[in-house]
Amino acid sequence: MAGVSVYWTAQAQSRPDYLSSELRTRVEQLKQEFLQTPTGADNVGRRSRVVWDWVNAYSLTGGAVPAQSLMTGSDVEQLLQGGSLTLDRSAAAATRVYKQVDDLIHEFALKDERPGSVGSIEINSRGPFASRSYQTLEYVYTVGDRGLPVGAWFMVGRARQQASDLSVIPQFDDPRADNYTSVQSSNPRARFDKRKIFWAGVHGGFRTRALNMVFDLAGAALEPGDTVTFTIGDRSQGSRGWLMQNFQNDEVVIPFYVDLDGKGPMITLKWPAFEVIGKEAAMVRGVAPSIVATGETFTLRIRTGDEYFNRASGQIPEYSITLNGDPFRTVPAGGDAIASLDGIVLDEAGTYRFGMESADGKIIGSSNPVWVQDDPEHRIYWGDTHGHTGMAEGMGTADGYYRYGRDDAMLDFLGLSEHDIVIDALEWKKMQQAVDDYTREDEFIAYLGYEWTLNRPAGGHHNVFYRSNEAELVPAAKFPRLAQLYQGLRERFSTDDVLIIPHAHQAADWRMNDPDMEKVIEIQSQHGTFEWFGNYYLQRGFEVGFVAASDNHNLKPGYSGTKESASLASIGGLAGVLAPEKTTDAIFDGMRARRTYATTDAERILMDVRMNGGLMGTRQPSNDERRLECSVSGSAPIDELAVIKNGQVVFARNPSRAELSSRIRLQVRFESDSEPYMRDNPRPYRRWKGTIDVSNARLDGVDTPHFENRFLEHAEVDPNDPSRVVFYTETRGRADILALELTGASPATQLHIELEETEETGGSPPRVRDLQTIPAQSLTLKLSDLRQGALTRDLPVGRHSDTITIQLIRPDGPMDEQLTYVDNSEKAEGDYYYVRVKQLNGAWAWSSPIWVGGEPRR
Repeated sequence: MAGVSVYWTAQAQSRPDYLSSELRTRVEQLKQEFLQTPTGADNVGRRSRVVWDWVNAYSLTGGAVPAQSLMTGSDVEQLLQGGSLTLDRSAAAATRVYKQVDDLIHEFALKDERPGSVGSIEINSRGPFASRSYQTLEYVYTVGDRGLPVGAWFMVGRARQQASDLSVIPQFDDPRADNYTSVQSSNPRARFDKRKIFWAGVHGGFRTRALNMVFDLAGAALEPGDTVTFTIGDRSQGSRGWLMQNFQNDEVVIPFYVDLDGKGPMITLKWPAFEVIGKEAAMVRGVAPSIVATGETFTLRIRTGDEYFNRASGQIPEYSITLNGDPFRTVPAGGDAIASLDGIVLDEAGTYRFGMESADGKIIGSSNPVWVQDDPEHRIYWGDTHGHTGMAEGMGTADGYYRYGRDDAMLDFLGLSEHDIVIDALEWKKMQQAVDDYTREDEFIAYLGYEWTLNRPAGGHHNVFYRSNEAELVPAAKFPRLAQLYQGLRERFSTDDVLIIPHAHQAADWRMNDPDMEKVIEIQSQHGTFEWFGNYYLQRGFEVGFVAASDNHNLKPGYSGTKESASLASIGGLAGVLAPEKTTDAIFDGMRARRTYATTDAERILMDVRMNGGLMGTRQPSNDERRLECSVSGSAPIDELAVIKNGQVVFARNPSRAELSSRIRLQVRFESDSEPYMRDNPRPYRRWKGTIDVSNARLDGVDTPHFENRFLEHAEVDPNDPSRVVFYTETRGRADILALELTGASPATQLHIELEETEETGGSPPRVRDLQTIPAQSLTLKLSDLRQGALTRDLPVGRHSDTITIQLIRPDGPMDEQLTYVDNSEKAEGDYYYVRVKQLNGAWAWSSPIWVGGEPRR
């Protein structure tokens, strides 16, 4: 362990010790042992637990902590309990964990004994920089107090982590291309040789290894105080610079590591950060309370965004505001990107929607529907219970996370569910402080929580939230099985003050449920749509409701947009909670009582679902008379209302279907199943790539009301063939939609669809079922075969049921619908019912179930 002494030096003793006397004794013993014996099977558990405590204590000093240092503790516990760490179940996996422990001992011993030897790095500008702009950044590393010998080296990590996008990966191969990075030293005799190494983790390939840049010091050693300058986006040889990411963020970092002597390990530096903001105005949306009383004063907030869902910068246009289509007010140009219209009062009960249009007509938007009621029984509050920051594998701060959720997404409540296997003691304190700073009863509610993060065999991912922010972590590193998590929480807290939300992408174990804490299930996020996941719990007798969330990693909870890669490619969802008031206790109690529902695409679809008068989430007394009543107000025309009983559709209505006529709008829907059909992670995204040829009608145009990933997905008329559409999209659990405008349509009109061979992609990798290659396929859909305005073709992939559906639609279909369903079929005690809503714009919503008779499983 070169350069690290085996005792607490006099220099270190002159500073206040960040370790307790008991932990100092254990750490010093560990250092002595480490010099004698490497980590192995006989000592890894004990050593890892000392390192866990050491890392957390060191974090409170504000020093740099390796991104995945605490994850090692979780890996060790999995290893000790016989679990598999990765898809690699070989002895090599254990050997890698032993080395991780040794590397951590080395790094923290060095920072403990000789903190000045690590050096420091600064940046020339912290911005803010506009998204998708080209910039040049200079990072200057100052050599520490022991110098750097020839053979030392630097690694520049991949800035994309799990969260970032596009081309924010520096490169040194082509000085004329984007993102070119150069390096030079204040010592002219020093030079740097370039190479690449494979690196895994959040600054490598995340779940797999990926190549990262390395610069080897050659020519001359560097003395203390010498500098090394990394120019990222070096334009001196023709590069346009470094292309900034597309999403706004308050703390963007490029990770730098240094190997101080070329013998390992790499040491984590304290990285400086910069800010990215939005571009020019491109979209607008309004948010008002979902339920208000007649005569009550309320506010409409209007947010101008850029094309990537960021808050717009630059000139903000004038807007004309309408109320149910009638002129209402004007918002003048030049104001802030977030404007408020205060003092609105509506005296008549009904459903209201606000519209907004820029003075030049180029930017058009609308608000959520508003139910005005004479004496509201409850209110609907909107929130997001799943998201990450730079403390895990995302970007940004806890402060920025809650600020975006409150100000930009305009949520009523928000929880940050950072991964417990990576957050340290200082970060937990920051999360607690953010909850304190942002919670304002009756205005905005912040919740303290975390994501218990273990792979599927150990129990899968579960978000844990607390009523109070004075709670402690019950982490996977110390409670590495789902039953242990349940027990650990029960031993420390009243179950009334805990809410556990399992989710599907690292599939929670739907065979287990703590009925006193695990009250709702996340069935949609940026990972995709997993309605089956909720039904897996329900069909086992567990009494759970539904929520959706974002799982956003870009510091955009509640209004997320999409990113380039297939992973996290959907637009995130929301949880709607029925509660009497906007307070910490009322909303928390509403979630625990399952008075919740789930919506996709950040759409605030309004739902009121009752069985025999009882609200969603309740268990009604045994009764053979079962009358389900539903009121829905959509944010777009309603495509389908469906009643689901015990997981099966028993009634459906399509209020926006049209009849065949000469001029029609024809939807084409590509939908793929995400169900695993076994104890496994969900099926990944299906890629759809091909062409649609229209015959016996004229193709006037195509648009994409639900192609979510604007970086990859597209549909356009072939410039060489006006009757052909070329398209590409990816789906996971529901439909992506394109719409054709046809003239001269008749029963003779046909669509000939050619699908190319593709491969499944994205998502947490299934551990049992391999990724599938989808063969090429041709099919012809004839309008003469339409039945009630629609036609579906099944495209089986093993046990999965993918479909292509065409349907004739009225683009001005109804946005408000009511449904009454009386169950006249065979009944049983404990039957459950819920309502699913689909909109023409591709957004879905699900009420929580209502049970009739029976008892929940305990």
